[in-house]
Amino acid sequence: MENDIFDASKLIAQKPWLDRALENIAPTWALKRLEARVAKSLFEYNAARTNRLYAPKQYAQPAESSQNQRDRVVMMYEAQDLVQNFPEAREISRKFGTYLTPNEYSPTTGDRDYNQTISEYFHAWCKTCDVTNRHSFKKLVQLAAEERPVDGDCGFVIRRSGEGLKLQLVPATRIGNPNDTAVASNNYFQGIITNDFGQPVAYRIFRVTRDGVYFGAEDIPANQFCHYLDPFRVDQYRGITDFHAAIQTARMLHDILQAEKAGVRFSSQQAALIFNDRGVANPRNLFQPNPALSLPNGQQQKNELTEVGMIRYFQNSDRVEVMPSRPSQAFTGFVQHLMHEIALGVGVPEGVLFGTQDYKGPSVRAEFAAADRVFTRQQGVLTDKVLDPIKDAVILDAIARGEIPPPPLLAGETMVHALRRATSGEWRFPAKLSIDVGRESAANMNENRQGAKSLQEIAAEEGTDAFTRLEQIAIEAAYVKQLAEKYGVPETAIRLTTNSLPSTPAAAAAAGDAVGVSAAEAQAASVTASATGGESTDVAAIAGVESFPDVSPELAPLNGAQIAAVLSILENLRAGDLTSEAAETLMVSAGMAKESARRVAVSVSALPKQPSKVSASAMHNRIRLARAQEDSNLVTINFADGSYIPNDAMIANAKRALAAREKATPSNRGMTAV
Repeated sequence: MENDIFDASKLIAQKPWLDRALENIAPTWALKRLEARVAKSLFEYNAARTNRLYAPKQYAQPAESSQNQRDRVVMMYEAQDLVQNFPEAREISRKFGTYLTPNEYSPTTGDRDYNQTISEYFHAWCKTCDVTNRHSFKKLVQLAAEERPVDGDCGFVIRRSGEGLKLQLVPATRIGNPNDTAVASNNYFQGIITNDFGQPVAYRIFRVTRDGVYFGAEDIPANQFCHYLDPFRVDQYRGITDFHAAIQTARMLHDILQAEKAGVRFSSQQAALIFNDRGVANPRNLFQPNPALSLPNGQQQKNELTEVGMIRYFQNSDRVEVMPSRPSQAFTGFVQHLMHEIALGVGVPEGVLFGTQDYKGPSVRAEFAAADRVFTRQQGVLTDKVLDPIKDAVILDAIARGEIPPPPLLAGETMVHALRRATSGEWRFPAKLSIDVGRESAANMNENRQGAKSLQEIAAEEGTDAFTRLEQIAIEAAYVKQLAEKYGVPETAIRLTTNSLPSTPAAAAAAGDAVGVSAAEAQAASVTASATGGESTDVAAIAGVESFPDVSPELAPLNGAQIAAVLSILENLRAGDLTSEAAETLMVSAGMAKESARRVAVSVSALPKQPSKVSASAMHNRIRLARAQEDSNLVTINFADGSYIPNDAMIANAKRALAAREKATPSNRGMTAV
């Protein structure tokens, strides 16, 4: 390349006549001019210079120039043809529709009741929002999300139909007349009318006959039109298809695959070729059908018919070659490269568009993470351009017409702020792209327990609402309780909420009602066994006396966790560790009615005190320690104080290790004291 390497001799030889004259008159000036020319040659951009192998672009056009407007229309039609006939291109548009269509809208006005009011009205409107009465709002958004990458843009007209608002989805081919490529004025950009500041003031919408004739132009005010596009230039008014950088590659791949399919089909019909290396091939007419077809001019038609398993002979058989296999490995790699180019041009990772057969481990995670960010950005564009403006218009119009009441004013709030709060909400999109659902689910649960992530954030990632989930869980839990009472079975037989019975009231509360009852029964049984030598007794035995008052009416309304807590409080009251007033306060905190708590506290406090009485949990731990001492192979942990009893083998090993440590030098002892 001529300009790749700086050559000072060429620069001196190509000095203009003025520099040569200055060398004789003013050598200092001539030297300065030469230094300036050298510096310019050394620090200029080589990519801006033309040579025999590279010719850079010497000019550019505005985004909405007449040439670019014509190119936009051509690429739009080409992209439509690819989507209609090329499966890979169709899958790209389908991916946008799949991941950009929202599942639902969740109001966040700060008032649960008003949220329900807004939600019920808006979701009912979404079912009948189409001005043609054909599609729901979700289907209209899906169509727009699939059309926008192909056509470049589209739009929603917000029309008044009767008392309410309706939507009309307008494709890109009807925003302006694509057949009219002439520039009408400096403020008109193929269907978009702007003011002198460049702000769109109206959108010109056409009707189209079945024959493609444009008529009935209508100018829609900008505040009634939601223009959905994703521009990549600041001076761009009309959207350009996302295939614009990959159309040639996609068309080439489509044609190559079509040709290769024909070639594979032809090769599959040939069994072998038999040649004569010393002679020539048979005349062509030997391969013509019999009888041969005659053309109108009397000549024979030069066609060749093939059949499956055909073997062709070329005079005397001296050499046989089997037909080569198609497609070859090199062809497959080339096709993969073209698909990679298409993915780069469209802006969506290849592994998500066309499968992950060539991706493993971290590569798959990186592909899905990148795709998730791409679709998250596209969801933001859709929300800003279409979803939020339509939602705001529908809700505010319903409030203005009195179909739904305005939100109740908060302290120090004006009606303007209240109306802004009425339109506050979140769109629930499909769950994020991931191949590690189990790992991410465990991470979400851990972050929620640590307070780093709320249930609403976790639910939003999956396209649902946390409050709706919690309410549904509560409904299911109540229904399970009804079934358990109806058929006389424990709730854990219908739905197991935990792998083991909890040993504390707090754990019982987290586990559920039926498990909490089981935990309370287990605590009572442990105390009963120690007091009666293993014989079973009733609830009164928990206090260690036969005359323990019957508190079942007061405990009946409580769940298992609350019963366990109340029994623990009564044990402490019976042992003299609590006063009647303190026990009453604690039982009310545990969920018992105040009057019931007072009656139970008075009844139990009237009994003779038994200071030697131990709590159920402490007695349970003592029983476990006693059993551990009988079996030297068990290691028992005392949950009351955190201590444990090692078995004989652990004790012997520890003694031998300490003996060896004592014999070692101080520098080699290591270990820690046990």
